[in-house]
Amino acid sequence: MVLLWSCDASHSKDVAVSFMATTTGALTCVQLALDLDRIFDWDQSLTHLPAISRGISIEMALNSLSQDSQIFTLPSSRTLGYAVFGDPPGPGIPTILYFHGFPTSRIEGSFFTTTKIKVHVVAIDRPGMGLSSFQPSRRILDWPADVLGLTEHLQIEKFHVAGASGGAPYALVCAKDIPPTRLLSISVVSGIYPLSLGTEGMLLEARVLLYAAAWLPQFIMARLLDWEFGTAATNRDPKVFEDSFMKVIDSRNERDRRCLDDVSFRKSMIESMREAFRQGAMGPAWDCGLYPNWGFELEELDAQNVLLWHGENDVNAPCAMAVKAEKLIKVPKLRVVEGESHMSLSYHHIEEIVQTIVDLGLD
Repeated sequence: MVLLWSCDASHSKDVAVSFMATTTGALTCVQLALDLDRIFDWDQSLTHLPAISRGISIEMALNSLSQDSQIFTLPSSRTLGYAVFGDPPGPGIPTILYFHGFPTSRIEGSFFTTTKIKVHVVAIDRPGMGLSSFQPSRRILDWPADVLGLTEHLQIEKFHVAGASGGAPYALVCAKDIPPTRLLSISVVSGIYPLSLGTEGMLLEARVLLYAAAWLPQFIMARLLDWEFGTAATNRDPKVFEDSFMKVIDSRNERDRRCLDDVSFRKSMIESMREAFRQGAMGPAWDCGLYPNWGFELEELDAQNVLLWHGENDVNAPCAMAVKAEKLIKVPKLRVVEGESHMSLSYHHIEEIVQTIVDLGLD
C-alpha cells in the first residue's frame, strides 16, 4: 500500500520540494537538489552507503527475527528477507508470492491470510528494505531473478504473484522472465502504474514525491524520506511513528480512515512501515526512484491470468491509471470496486481477492 506523508507547508524544505514537482526542466530540478543539499548540510557521502546510519543492520536484527521472518542468501551473496504466512505448502494449497507496497515490507503480506481460504503466502522484502540487503544500481527488471532464486530455494514449482500499490510493477514484470508453466497468475491490487498514464486525481504529496524521485539524486531522496518517515520509523518507541502516521491518515479518505479503527490492521500497517526503514532510508529511496521509469512497457507483457483490482475513489493511485493500463496489457481483467479507496479495497474485499487468485490457478 502506498501511504505518503503530508507536507507541512510552513516548513521551508517542504515548500522547496513542492515547487520541484511543478518544475519541468531537469537542470532546474538538479539545481534545486544541490541548493537543498547546501542549505540543509546533508552529507553527500551517503551516495556510497546502502542506508542512513541510524538504521538497524540486518546482522543486528537476526536475533530478534520472528518465526515468520527468514533470510535467504542469493548466489550473488545478497540476502532476501521474506516471511511465510498461512498454511504449509502441499497438495491443494496454492502458493502466493506477495510483493509489498511503498514504503512497507514483507509484514504487509500477513493480511492475505486473514481469510478462511487455505493458501501459502511468501511475502518478500525488496532490496534495501526490511531484511533484504541493498542492491546497488538495481532495476525493476532485476526482480524476477530474485523471485526465481527464492522459489527454487523453497522448492516452489508453481505460484501466483500479487502486488499491492507500489508492488504493482514488481508483480507485472514477472510476466517478462518467468515462464507461464510456473507463473499461474498475476494480481495487482490498488496498483501504481506508469506516470505516463497520467496523474490526474492523485494526491499532491504523491505527485511531488514521484516527480521529485525522477530527478533527485538518490542520496537526497534518502534524506527527504528519512526526514519524513525514517526518524519516526526507527524510533525505539512504536508510538512515535503511530502518532505521526495517524495524523496523516486523519486528512485522508474516510473509507481508508475507518480501516485503521481495526487495531489489528493498524498495528500490522505500522509495523510493516517501520520495518521498511530497518536499514535506513536509502533502500526506500531507491525503490521510490524506480517508479517514474519502470524500464519496460506494459505493451511488452504477454501473460495469461492478469487481474487488476482498483477502488474507484483511490487518490493514492487514481483509478484512471488502472483503466488505461488495462488497455495496454494483453489479456487483462480490471475490476473497479465502487466506493472503495486505496487501503479499503483490500481491507473489505480480501476474501474475494484471495479466492479469485486461487481460482485463476485452476485448470
